Amino acid sequence: MPAPHPDPTPLAVRTDVTPARHGTVLWHVARQIRRVLPRREYVRYRGHYLPLKGMRSQMCGVEFASEEFFVESGRAEAKRLIASLGLSPASKVVEIGSGLGRLAIGLFQEAGRVEYWGFDANALWIAWCRKHIEPRHPSYRFIHVDVANELYNPTGATLGDRFRFPLADAHADIVYMWGVFTNMRLDDARVYVRETGRLLRHGGRAFLTAFVESNVPAESINPPGYVDYACTLPLHVVRYDQDVLFSMFAEAGLTVEHFGHHAGRQCNQSEIYLRKIGDPHRIPAAQDVITD
Repeated sequence: MPAPHPDPTPLAVRTDVTPARHGTVLWHVARQIRRVLPRREYVRYRGHYLPLKGMRSQMCGVEFASEEFFVESGRAEAKRLIASLGLSPASKVVEIGSGLGRLAIGLFQEAGRVEYWGFDANALWIAWCRKHIEPRHPSYRFIHVDVANELYNPTGATLGDRFRFPLADAHADIVYMWGVFTNMRLDDARVYVRETGRLLRHGGRAFLTAFVESNVPAESINPPGYVDYACTLPLHVVRYDQDVLFSMFAEAGLTVEHFGHHAGRQCNQSEIYLRKIGDPHRIPAAQDVITD
């Protein structure tokens, strides 16, 4: 019986496995692998772990989708703390509205190890920071505050007069609030101002941004034509009257050191620098007067 005729075409070059079919098989295999592997939650950029582009762009504008912008803007804010708020390695920093750790990432580069506490109402952002920042930088801590905000945390608890951040009185040298009051009702801002006064040590400093104008209603929600973008979301823009806001600072024992009207990076935002002058119910002594 004659031997069977061997297939003259080796398996590696069989012509019935077409390139198109081969590519389809590989695509399906890769898809299955991606389904079982953990989904990556970060991107590496210049040695830093950053949130993914989609998360960053949700924070405060599409420009934050750029890795370079996210990192460099954080560095710029850290330099602000050093130059204008007296940040040193011994400083205790509290950031209210810490977002996705932009300032913290800037502080790593410009200040190194400092005691930092970041608070935010967005649980997903806090979870990301706790997972990807805290283990690598243990002096930086992030805490979720489950308070209601129609834009960032609509199901949170009402922010009442009994609210306290979980830190002792006079714990902080610096309190930082970028882009917080811009999306916050006046009554809630009053609570945060009071807490800023409580958290700051005597002589401590604060920085915040807000939409502030003279001779306007005490609070305006999404005022028509005020900014150059569409206000389509709840609390997209919240504007305060200057006299009302500054009286809140005084009630909390905070004095305005500098008011930069429309000095902020984003449309019509103003920058405000504050200093803690002491107990608002105590008459200031001579040594309480800040002359620098």
